[in-house]
Amino acid sequence: MSKKRIIALVASVLIILGIGYGTYASLTQNHSATASTSQVSKKKTSSKDAQPQEIGLKGKAKAKKSAKITKASKKAEAAKAESEKKVAASQASSSQKVAGEKAAQAASAQQATQQQVAASTSQAAVQSKQAAASQATQQQATNTNQQAQTTTTTAQPATNKKVTVNVYGPISEDNQLMINHDSVAINDGETVIDVLKRDTSSHEMALSYKGSGSTVYVEGINGLLEFDKGSQSGWIYQVNGAFPSYSCGSYTVKSGDVINWMYTESLGNDRHAPQG
Repeated sequence: MSKKRIIALVASVLIILGIGYGTYASLTQNHSATASTSQVSKKKTSSKDAQPQEIGLKGKAKAKKSAKITKASKKAEAAKAESEKKVAASQASSSQKVAGEKAAQAASAQQATQQQVAASTSQAAVQSKQAAASQATQQQATNTNQQAQTTTTTAQPATNKKVTVNVYGPISEDNQLMINHDSVAINDGETVIDVLKRDTSSHEMALSYKGSGSTVYVEGINGLLEFDKGSQSGWIYQVNGAFPSYSCGSYTVKSGDVINWMYTESLGNDRHAPQG
């Protein structure tokens, strides 16, 4: 055989082998692709079949969880509402208690005030009654005293017995006669002071004296008082030219007596009264 034919034969064999190998490779590749496609399809089917079950389980779990959360939330809200209700009730109770205490305090204060007002009113009424009683007593005593003085000074003696009364002012003022030779009727047992009261009353002259009976002391006649002309000035009296050494409330007069009241500025020296 020629060299060319051998090369052509080898080339033909190689071509045949190449075609055969290519067909085999193609068939193998198609089979592998078909198998892979089938597996992928199975996986997809399996995945599709399994997915709803998985989703269902998750959904149930989520639903249970959501239900638990909702239930817990409701319980929490209920507990919160109950707590708020208790707090409100406690606050209301405290407010009522405070209001009650304030009302009780106000009532107590009002009662105390009323009691104080009642006590003050009662005390004022008692004081008013006492003052009225005291005033009435004083007025009665004053009226009695005035009546007695009026009776003593204005009573007209039942006899014709009389005495003469003179009242002399200070020598430094010309020994002025304030009462000049008054003839005054007397009753038995009357004293010098009784006569002076009656005589000054008839002239509407002021007469100031203190004490009674043996302690009577004349302080002023016709507004001229002791010590008005110095520390040694005052009133002294004389009966029938003599200066008695005892009170004018103890000297009993008799008809015909001459009674002189004199204002001295030197304890009687200026009137020649005995010193003793």
